[in-house]
Amino acid sequence: MGLPLFDAHSDPGPSFFHYVEVAGLDTPRSSSAPELPHATTVIAVRYRDGVVMVGDRQATGHYIASRDVRKIEAADRFTALAISGTAARGIEFIKMAQLSFEHYEKMTDSSLSLEGKANYLSPIIQRNNLSSPLMVLPLLAGWDPSHQVGRVFEYDGAGGCYERFDFATIGSGSPFAESALRLGFRPDLDREAALELGALALYEAGDNDPSTGGADFVRNLFPMMVTITEQGFQELASDEVGERFRAINERRTQSGGVAGGTLR
Repeated sequence: MGLPLFDAHSDPGPSFFHYVEVAGLDTPRSSSAPELPHATTVIAVRYRDGVVMVGDRQATGHYIASRDVRKIEAADRFTALAISGTAARGIEFIKMAQLSFEHYEKMTDSSLSLEGKANYLSPIIQRNNLSSPLMVLPLLAGWDPSHQVGRVFEYDGAGGCYERFDFATIGSGSPFAESALRLGFRPDLDREAALELGALALYEAGDNDPSTGGADFVRNLFPMMVTITEQGFQELASDEVGERFRAINERRTQSGGVAGGTLR
């Protein structure tokens, strides 16, 4: 079976999503949908050498649907994509974005810039959220080789793309996470400080938002923590993540649940 051929007026170009539409492979959308599990809180923090991302692992409907969802994935070597909203559609969204970026690179023999990737997602988000009840709000972060800096992009429900120069958070635990981020963020954060701040912000979200999982010390399930730097996308080992959250939990236990420490 050969590749599909298009005339000059219907050629979708390097966009995989345009090809899906032209080829008639787009999934049907309905005006109503059953209650589906939702992914919750993800945080991105800029620091001197890149970006830290932290995401809880829980998907929630009327009950805890899953405790080990991966909400942060590498879109490519220097780019991370995270999701909140309908979990199933969000996971599909990540896979399609990964495939789309790779498709663009192979079709054009060039890499899409980080800003180009961020803008590329806007119409896809708009098309999904305005024509489907299965809403997804992603968060894109990565290392920009042309500027030698980490960058963070967030979106609104209509696909509007906005760069954040400090931090960003998505999901139901955002109000609680953002409070910790506002108090602890500094422009000169190093890697260790950014990881500690991200862990604390997610701990606050899990402690106050019933839909955010936080750290599960009983099952040894901990949030995802990743860094994106000039070395690329790197995920921290579960043991290291667990140590960070146990340290925060120990501080809270000693203080009787009262927030304190150098960051609060």
